[in-house]
Amino acid sequence: MPPGFRWGPFTLRIPFVHYRAEWPELLQGLTVGSATGFAVVPLYAEHFGMAEETAIALVVLQTLVICSSFLLFGEPFAPGWLTPALPLVLAAAVAFPAGPERTEFVNAVVLLTGIVFLLFGLTGLGKLFLRLVPRVIRATIILGAGLSAIYGEFIPRSGGRPARMDALTVSILVAVGLSLLLMFSKPLEPWKARYPWLRTLASMGIAPGFFVGAFAGWLVGELRFDEFAAYSGPLFFWPDFSGLVANFSVLGLGLPSLTAFAHALPLALVAYLVGFTDIITGTAILKDAAADRPDEPIPFDTRRTHLSLGLRNTAIALIGGPFFPLQGPLWAGAMIVVSERYRRGKQEMQSIFSGVGSYYLFGIPWAYFIAPLLVLLRPTLDIAFSLTLILTGFACSYVALAMLEDRIERGIALLSAATIMYFSLTTGLLVGVVLVFFLVGPSAWREHRS
Repeated sequence: MPPGFRWGPFTLRIPFVHYRAEWPELLQGLTVGSATGFAVVPLYAEHFGMAEETAIALVVLQTLVICSSFLLFGEPFAPGWLTPALPLVLAAAVAFPAGPERTEFVNAVVLLTGIVFLLFGLTGLGKLFLRLVPRVIRATIILGAGLSAIYGEFIPRSGGRPARMDALTVSILVAVGLSLLLMFSKPLEPWKARYPWLRTLASMGIAPGFFVGAFAGWLVGELRFDEFAAYSGPLFFWPDFSGLVANFSVLGLGLPSLTAFAHALPLALVAYLVGFTDIITGTAILKDAAADRPDEPIPFDTRRTHLSLGLRNTAIALIGGPFFPLQGPLWAGAMIVVSERYRRGKQEMQSIFSGVGSYYLFGIPWAYFIAPLLVLLRPTLDIAFSLTLILTGFACSYVALAMLEDRIERGIALLSAATIMYFSLTTGLLVGVVLVFFLVGPSAWREHRS
């Protein structure tokens, strides 16, 4: 068992005491991790009326809470957002009037998601809930999230601004195309085996695609860095934490209303399904890598993961407010990057915790306090966000389709997922349940229990 201080079902691990620094992961976390987290800032200005200083305060707090996963709770996964749930929560949120009502709704979703994870983890109700949801419906939710993520990149933004794909066509296509090539291309696999530099480049995840896409956007005039070139302001930046807590968090605004909780319940249950799928995915990735590392038994514990997710989502709702991406167990891209180098042996990576901890800068999001760096990253935020969502859509699609066994199930999932994309989660799930009942029959539920 990796060293640490046990407290209840959790384990506290201190950087440089219980694990060392891994420089390749530190570099990737500084670039890709910082840019990806920063990418949601414009959305908070657009949909919640937050000033940039307030939105960055929320990003800092959610990063600290994310890092508690491996620092405070002892989770071996590279933690992240419940990204497939992100487009569903955001689509439901914008149906509410902008202002306090929208904020209250998202706070209810985040808080209720935390409560669901805690309740299901403590009581074991999660297994019962999963037995009640047929495999086809689970695939429908994941596919619907994937389609919604991609579709959202083609929808005009508020204030008459064009869709991100229209405004940054070259930047996004280059970033996504290179990322797909390096991460998923089968024809490229023999080249990776033959050329170490290509294998190293591919192991950096979405970083190469992000930087090349930004460079391509600058070349064609989609991006401009004039503000950074002329910047002469202070070196350090201080986010508006007090304004965030007072005006957007549960501590500042009070508990959401029962009506808000009622609207939030379906999304919280969907978030649980997405989170449970991520737990399974993360466990599979790590177990595969651990087969090459008998020197370090990895501590898996589904109950501990449930409790940590419950506490993380509850915490961010209380102190941060409407964090619509939600706190999740896994950032699959980061997990794959870390585990691939981990499996090469202790000489490459001391521990899975040293790799994960280094990727997340040991829990210190210091990049968000460096003013010139924020100015430099600002023009690239839409690329980082689009890249994240489109790759999420790609991954959701192949995961969902792999869960389906025949043409009837695939047809049901596609129709229901398209309904989620165009209308709402509730409508799509209703269509899915009706189709499953009449086209597959009660065997869909019995099969799920087997």
